[in-house]
Amino acid sequence: MSEIELKFGIVATSVPDIDRAMIRHGARSIGIESRYWDTPDLRLARADLSLRLRKSRGRWEQTVKAAGSSPAERLEETVPCRAAAAGDEPRPDLTSHAGSRAGRLLVRALDGDKDADALELVHTTRVRRRLLVVALHGSEIEVAFDRGQVEAGGRSLPVCEVEAELKHGDANHLIEFGRQSIDAHAMWLSTSSKAERGNLLARGSSDSLPAVKSRRPQFRDDAAGSEIFRAAFLSCLDQVLANASNIASGCRDDEVVHQLRVGLRRMRTVWREMPDWRGDLATSWLPPAADVFRELGVDRDRRTVAAAMREPLLGAGSPDPDLRPPRGGEPVDVVELVRSKDFQHALLDMLDFALDQPSGSEDDDDDRPPPDASAESPRVTIARRLDKLHRRLARDAKRFAELSSVERHGVRKRLKRLRYLTELVAPLFGKRAVARFLEALEPAQDELGHYIDLVVASRLARDAAEAGDGRAWFNVGWLQASEAGAIRRCSVALREVAAASAYWDR
Repeated sequence: MSEIELKFGIVATSVPDIDRAMIRHGARSIGIESRYWDTPDLRLARADLSLRLRKSRGRWEQTVKAAGSSPAERLEETVPCRAAAAGDEPRPDLTSHAGSRAGRLLVRALDGDKDADALELVHTTRVRRRLLVVALHGSEIEVAFDRGQVEAGGRSLPVCEVEAELKHGDANHLIEFGRQSIDAHAMWLSTSSKAERGNLLARGSSDSLPAVKSRRPQFRDDAAGSEIFRAAFLSCLDQVLANASNIASGCRDDEVVHQLRVGLRRMRTVWREMPDWRGDLATSWLPPAADVFRELGVDRDRRTVAAAMREPLLGAGSPDPDLRPPRGGEPVDVVELVRSKDFQHALLDMLDFALDQPSGSEDDDDDRPPPDASAESPRVTIARRLDKLHRRLARDAKRFAELSSVERHGVRKRLKRLRYLTELVAPLFGKRAVARFLEALEPAQDELGHYIDLVVASRLARDAAEAGDGRAWFNVGWLQASEAGAIRRCSVALREVAAASAYWDR
């Protein structure tokens, strides 16, 4: 069966209030021990599966979980554990899932091996759970407040989270409950499962989960425009939610922050380049997403760009190669930024779209309405958008040296939109032709990125110089002198983009 669930991280100061609220509304308390099993090389985890044995109220159950059609949905199949001999610990029994979708996923992940002997206990979770069923507009939502720890290899990580699962009713009511929870208790959406954290601990690391990069959406080559939009949007949402969850949990890793920005830019590309297929997706997520994207960019300018320019400036003989933001400039707290109510509500808006329009199953293909013969095919519509971007970049290539720095930044954004749109609609076109086109874009992406970094670094250096740091004038001169060569290289690389074969015309 499929479950629809929201998970939330919690600030420490909210824990007592949540605990009191649960008790006040009659929550019951239960102890839960969960044992997670996998192969030594974590084949199940790599397939985004988890296999656990859970003990609660003296009974053991076996559960398989797998990814669902949206970040809030999971396939979950639970069966009773077979009784173990006296004194023996329970072990997984893969035959309990024989014939089910969960069983097929297990066998596929284990390369056809149906024997559980290859599995080993990877980690254990022990929590005390407060459990409460909340009624909202006729829907039933089961709220679980877990506190405890994940254990693996003699080490442990704390667990403190709230899960809200829709047991009956409308998924929109679950989203509404999520908004209320964020507003009342400063929670944030989390996609980090106990299984993922346990696997991380078992591999010898207690640090944050790694950055999540983009994945190309999957859809049929005869998909309707609305299906393409949905698949592309959900592909971006996976990336955005995973990295936002990681940051909100306290991670400040540069790559995680970068991948959140990439996910937001890809999502805005889908919105901009597929306007006819947005359906009921609200616009309320756009301003908070744009604000977070912009502020994360400021953080990047202040730290990543400055760090990248230090060695070149040092090699050029700079008396002070460390670029610093002007005095009085407040640093960006990326954790608090992502935890902000506005952005968390924006993430819920995105999830609301994902849950409100569930994708069809493989079994209902025959129920799709016939295509409108008078309507333009999605492939033709997208080809026209791609062609427009490509032609504009060809014009940009001819006059790049004459543009202002602001206009050149616009060229870089168009190039990124062309790249992201290509990746997002790739299933409609030839795989090799798409790959060759993306390869042709890479030099221009690199050169334009380097040029913009020089512009940002020049601004930081000039701010420092005008604030009274005389040594910074060396940096200003060297960086500005470097821009001329960067502009020439950008022009050459953009001409290569203009000459690239238009795969969408085939």
